[in-house]
Amino acid sequence: MKHRLACVALVVLAASPPIARGDTLSGDPNDAGKVTSIRKGVKEIDVGGVFVLSYDKSGDADPSTRISSLGGIGFQYFVNNNLSAGANFLVSYDRQSRATYSTGYGGTVFGSLHVRLGLGAFLRPTLGFGVLLGDLNSELTPGMVSRASQVAFLTRIGLPFAYFPSKRVVLQAGPELNISIGNATPDGGEAQSFTTIAGGFGVSAGYAF
Repeated sequence: MKHRLACVALVVLAASPPIARGDTLSGDPNDAGKVTSIRKGVKEIDVGGVFVLSYDKSGDADPSTRISSLGGIGFQYFVNNNLSAGANFLVSYDRQSRATYSTGYGGTVFGSLHVRLGLGAFLRPTLGFGVLLGDLNSELTPGMVSRASQVAFLTRIGLPFAYFPSKRVVLQAGPELNISIGNATPDGGEAQSFTTIAGGFGVSAGYAF
């Protein structure tokens, strides 16, 4: 009897399909049709930005708050399962007052950890470092503009949620903190240091391949 039961068990196991495992940008039986992991070698292109409420301290002037934006296009490569590294190109616009605004461009290198939440969703803690170059423009009188060149080191800290509605498309949104520390140098003047801390909510869309 024992030998017969053992034979039956072996036949059942041999006939059963192997247990599925989450493949590159694919699902498992518990999350049918949803991405469950992102394997080494996958690449992703993202486009997005963040609109933020900023706190600014420039030289000896009183601190102020304002609305600013920072966005661009990024590329990341998964160096290991659910772990990516990448870089992005950024463009910034900061309207400090009716008469003063700044524009800039630059980029960062960053790393992201992709923590699976289930049903195609991931938490993506992200840390990046880079540089922004630009100009600070102030309209002294109608038609007369004073310009100062700016250089800033940028730190980006994000905690976005990412969702894969399909195996290739990813939507991302979440809180982000940007810290800029640098100098503004007017034409023919002395450099003034500034620190900008901007916290907001970033959104982006991406394509994985």
